[in-house]
Amino acid sequence: MWKEVSLIFMKRQLSSLDLHFLVMELEALKDSRIDKIYQPEKTVLMFSLHKANLGKKLLRICVGQSIFAAETKEDYGETLGFGMLLRKHLDGHFLSEISQLKPERIIKLGFNIKDENKYLYIEFFGKGNAILCDSHNVIINALEHHEFRERSIKPKLKYTYPIMDFNMFDLKNNELAELMKNSKKESVVVALATELGLGGLYSEELCLMSNVDKNLNPKNIDEKQAQQLQDSINSLLNNKTEPYAVLDADNSLIDFIPFGLNFYKNSKKTKFETFNDAVRHFYSQFREIKETEQDKQIKSLQRIIGQQKQTIEELGKEGHELRQKGELIYHNYGLIKDVLDELSKASKKFSWKEIKEKLKGRRHLARGEKFFPRILRQPAKFRAEKILKHSRLF
Repeated sequence: MWKEVSLIFMKRQLSSLDLHFLVMELEALKDSRIDKIYQPEKTVLMFSLHKANLGKKLLRICVGQSIFAAETKEDYGETLGFGMLLRKHLDGHFLSEISQLKPERIIKLGFNIKDENKYLYIEFFGKGNAILCDSHNVIINALEHHEFRERSIKPKLKYTYPIMDFNMFDLKNNELAELMKNSKKESVVVALATELGLGGLYSEELCLMSNVDKNLNPKNIDEKQAQQLQDSINSLLNNKTEPYAVLDADNSLIDFIPFGLNFYKNSKKTKFETFNDAVRHFYSQFREIKETEQDKQIKSLQRIIGQQKQTIEELGKEGHELRQKGELIYHNYGLIKDVLDELSKASKKFSWKEIKEKLKGRRHLARGEKFFPRILRQPAKFRAEKILKHSRLF
């Protein structure tokens, strides 16, 4: 069971601290040449890279969720529009930069060929985005166009991004105490997670490391506690990576961490050589199976078969009702004929309005008053035969 006010849940997005440690490892891809770019799905970008001393490598980006160096090439199928745009602008270029715009969850990929520089910004907050810019950071195009209150993501506009008030990677003296004093959150753990941008897991860990009650109102934090928290942040940032995948009691994968954490002290863990390996392992377990054209055709046929079955059932029900009506007419043929004959005689002397008045109180006859003129045009036997013939079609 999670602790009270716990912010932890199965990861779906990389945190700022995750990106910090991941970029350290991905920097090994710098100076690689781009062989090909793929976009098999709207939010998935694959960069096929080649570097002299590394050979071929794949950089897999799931916009808004993850980034890691992949091992094996997949069958990517057709590349979508944004991927084709990236090919046009970046094929043959060299990956000159891979960095994090700290403290934000944004990765900056720099590309150059001769004297030309271009940048691809990958945003991992919200639903995520990928923005291609020229050497002056003017947007060439983006995966998603947006119009926010504080910024716009559209071609020909300068790329800007939201900046937090405090940078956890460069906290000055008393800045954390100032953040806590002015916080609008109800607990220290939530203030650290959202206003400092640590995310749920590392905020929980920070409180454990500092021996500070995570449920304490941030305005009640004293100077000593604020300093303990700030020292713990520095300790986290300077930690040497010793990556793990974290498992629950049923051995199901629930998280990945760059090093051992107090929060997962009693959890099962699998060790990895690199943090990138742990991240790749985690996301590969939850990757959605791509629907093929054959799968789509099968689903379409199954839908059509289902509709046809429903139609057959409805027609069968209608046929059953018609058969019952036809049989009822045959069984009561004599009575029906006498009634119709009498009505036929009456129609020659009286108007249907007068007949209607005379039938008041005889509900079994009055109910059919509006059909009598049409009924009388056909013999009863013919009507019964027609109904039975129609019903046998079902």
